[in-house]
Amino acid sequence: MYDHLAADKQKVNIKKDYLLRKAIKNFRKASRFPAWELYEYKIPATNNQYIIYFYAENRTRTDKPEVGSFCILFNGKQKLVIKWGAGGYKHTLDSPIIGIRRIDAYTGHFLERYNERILKDESLTSDEVAVRYLTRNYIAMTMEQNENINRNHERYGDAGQYAYRVRDGICFAQSMIDGIKSEDGDRHKDKVEAILVLYTTFMNESNMTDSQRNAIFKEHCTKWAQFYEDFQREAKNGIITLRLEP
Repeated sequence: MYDHLAADKQKVNIKKDYLLRKAIKNFRKASRFPAWELYEYKIPATNNQYIIYFYAENRTRTDKPEVGSFCILFNGKQKLVIKWGAGGYKHTLDSPIIGIRRIDAYTGHFLERYNERILKDESLTSDEVAVRYLTRNYIAMTMEQNENINRNHERYGDAGQYAYRVRDGICFAQSMIDGIKSEDGDRHKDKVEAILVLYTTFMNESNMTDSQRNAIFKEHCTKWAQFYEDFQREAKNGIITLRLEP
């Protein structure tokens, strides 16, 4: 899946450039902000379906909107919003940071809960909700779940080990790793090729209990301290350089 999406990148970027002027023209006429423009785009050779979006959170962004895209995938009757990219990954606490291919998939249930708990606008389509989420929550802090954060996390096994804290709240997700496990069970010898994060539901922190919020804050601080230590250990001249293995 990652390779197919990556192969579409150039075509999607060309389409973004083509549509940008049209989106800016519409933003200049807009009377209310935030404002967004969405365009459907299908790759003729593959029939891969994309939504290309332009987003202006306020009038000062009229001529320089945020530009992005996501792929639409149907798993039976279930619609998934797909984002892809690459980033840093640590397989174990003492493993080095490596570059890894990553796909983020958002379920319809996740988007419904985000709209219900944050946007509160029944007039929005699922694609419009996805644009609002993606533009507002592009930075996420990975957190290891525990019973104080989510007492039901163990029912999902290793796949339900992590949650993600974003600007608007907490994303609960299932993570699946594609690769080769070591025959002797030593996780340091595993070969990790890609990761899929399936976002299943969303919670607003204001609707969570005090004990949950305290546990989230504690875990956030722990993960931030780990990130700082990793950065200090592996950065050269203030930069961590990663590359994807072929």
